[in-house]
Amino acid sequence: MPRWTFLLLAGLLLGAAALAGCGAGGMDGPTPTPLPGTLLDPPKEVSDFTLTDHTGQPFRLSDLRGKVALLFFGYTNCPNVCPTTLGDFKRVKALLGQDAARVAFVFVSVDGERDTPDQLAIYVRAFDPDFIGLMGDDATIRTIARDYGVFYQRVSYEGAAGYLVDHTASTFGVDQDGRLRLVFSYGTDPAAIVARVRALF
Repeated sequence: MPRWTFLLLAGLLLGAAALAGCGAGGMDGPTPTPLPGTLLDPPKEVSDFTLTDHTGQPFRLSDLRGKVALLFFGYTNCPNVCPTTLGDFKRVKALLGQDAARVAFVFVSVDGERDTPDQLAIYVRAFDPDFIGLMGDDATIRTIARDYGVFYQRVSYEGAAGYLVDHTASTFGVDQDGRLRLVFSYGTDPAAIVARVRALF
């Protein structure tokens, strides 16, 4: 092999090694911190359901097709977790800006005995007029809750409320096709929820 050919090949190999080193150097940098919340991949298929909304009208999960829906299971007499979560929903909506029109915020009552449509209307509208409150009989709610892995149980309580309800405090993200895609633990930073939700658009 002529000397000039050998030098040319050596230069090309060194150049390739340098480029590969640049790529590897990027990999040696800090690993991005994963966003809070669980992303289900593949998504979980969940059944459509029909409940009564806070205006007294039938409401189906499939009515939200084309939007991302954030669902929370709670009750209006909840002393802390539920109002805190709906307050976080309000912050999520504000952070979404114009994208908020692509997201539905849904509060599903696990206390059908006390949470009438009128009660739900007062409750959810206190946080945002666009929030959706849903209620139904206990058998229907329990069937839906099982689909999402939600637990709830009435517990005795000496107080004006009469009783409390222990319940799962997670928020569930359903994608535009009606599939469960996201699960957020109680207290997840609203900004992190926004980032996860926007990734589904």
